Amino acid sequence: MFTARLRNSRNAEITLTGRETEYQIISIKGLNPPSAHLNTSNVAGLDGALYNSGRLNTRNIVITARINGNVEGNRQILYDYCPTKEKVRFFFKNENRDVYIDGYVDSVECDLFTNSEKMQISIICPQPYFVDVADTQVDGSTLTKLFTFPFSIDLGSPIPFSEYVFDDDVNLYNDSSSEIGMIIEAYMRTDVSSLVIRNTGTGESFGLVYAFESGDRVTIDTIKGQKSITLLRDGVYYNLFSALQPGSKFFQLASGDNFFNYIVDGNIANNPEVDLKFTFFKMYRGV
Repeated sequence: MFTARLRNSRNAEITLTGRETEYQIISIKGLNPPSAHLNTSNVAGLDGALYNSGRLNTRNIVITARINGNVEGNRQILYDYCPTKEKVRFFFKNENRDVYIDGYVDSVECDLFTNSEKMQISIICPQPYFVDVADTQVDGSTLTKLFTFPFSIDLGSPIPFSEYVFDDDVNLYNDSSSEIGMIIEAYMRTDVSSLVIRNTGTGESFGLVYAFESGDRVTIDTIKGQKSITLLRDGVYYNLFSALQPGSKFFQLASGDNFFNYIVDGNIANNPEVDLKFTFFKMYRGV
């Protein structure tokens, strides 16, 4: 069993499955891993060719559905949900995966002069990966509970309820079939002048130098096609690309383990100046 639905650029959604009195899905093409474009070079005296590079092609989702019931009315409803050239998000859920992919409506074809009317919706997806609807979040610090019962309080020595424990290395495990970007959120608990995040496995780093104030929240998006650095201060958003240090890398998570730590004002973490949170979405070549 599977479910399929569409969300258009106006955030209006329509479910295409489980409503056979109106729409009956006949087929959905483009759910398998996309084809790849391989660049090779021929070398004199060498059989075959040398591999240079490769990339995945765009994905083409093609939905074919039979229109039932009030055929003309139901067909026109789909026109409204799938306007050509407009952006649309396709959701697909089966027994093992619950994913979505963004694309643009390429065409909507329908034979108006048949007894059993069918519609074909073609969606071109520039980014070919399916994205898991559920995110994975990892905190750079953990809250350790210290308040237990029974207890007694010495007025001269207050008892803390809890404390932050800052790990030297944070492990981000990427269970995807390829490398992926992520979103890093840094919350400043005090005034900070510099923040450096490091991938201890690759040696890559991402540095910001700025007069951060207590309460500032910085969001770093390393997802391909939407890279950004944003500062939220007193309810106002600011572009922070000017604070990016030369040589900084927008991290990509390799499949498997990825270890990170961070430096605040020249000191390795293990301090309460900054709370760091990592968020990423698993991505799949096919469902």
